[in-house]
Amino acid sequence: MPLPKLNTPTYELTIPSTNETVSYRPYLVKEEKILLLALESQDERQMIRAIKDVITACTDGAVDTSRIAMFDLEYIFTQLRAKSVGESVQLSVKCDKCEKNNDVAINLENVRLSNSDKVNDTIELTDTIGVKMRYPSVDTVLQSRANEDSSAVDLIFSLLIECIDSIYSGEEIFDAASQSREELNEFLESLNSDQFSRIREFVENIPAAEIDASFKCSHCGEHNEKLLRGLANFFG
Repeated sequence: MPLPKLNTPTYELTIPSTNETVSYRPYLVKEEKILLLALESQDERQMIRAIKDVITACTDGAVDTSRIAMFDLEYIFTQLRAKSVGESVQLSVKCDKCEKNNDVAINLENVRLSNSDKVNDTIELTDTIGVKMRYPSVDTVLQSRANEDSSAVDLIFSLLIECIDSIYSGEEIFDAASQSREELNEFLESLNSDQFSRIREFVENIPAAEIDASFKCSHCGEHNEKLLRGLANFFG
């Protein structure tokens, strides 16, 4: 006689960058085990890969975790975690004064996206020339973080190239996917400092999932007002 199977509830969420609505279920023990093993590794890339696998499983493949933006991944994970372990979770947060870790209760329903209304994806460089940008995918971010031997400048250029969707000159539009990396790199190098800064500003202002944390340090008594951002905080 087969063992009974438990019914799992389903919910809906909206992917921030696309406004697409998808159904999902809470993650189960088998997926939580994947997350815990990744957490033990203290390797951010392994954590991201584990979250990708869990999101794929919990949305039945409806979310392409290779192509979504990093802030989409962060937001979806917080929603999954809220429905899987509860809206209130304990995170380990370091005190600004004594640098000791404190267990702080966080309500995941209060997670928001930074800069969600500030990012303009079309950047004018001259009266007739400009670029249309796109958010880097999760896999692009993973790849950039894997290139540990690359210089900071090379990493910036690589990420900027990945974020260029197209370049326009008057009525003519050049799809970035049809250009070589060398051509795109040459285009960036041809910009003056002000023009380059406008493109770099897009990357620097990409939204991120964030939440406020207010607590009194249990070790030194210091009152802390922290802004938690990134998977490392929501994961722990």
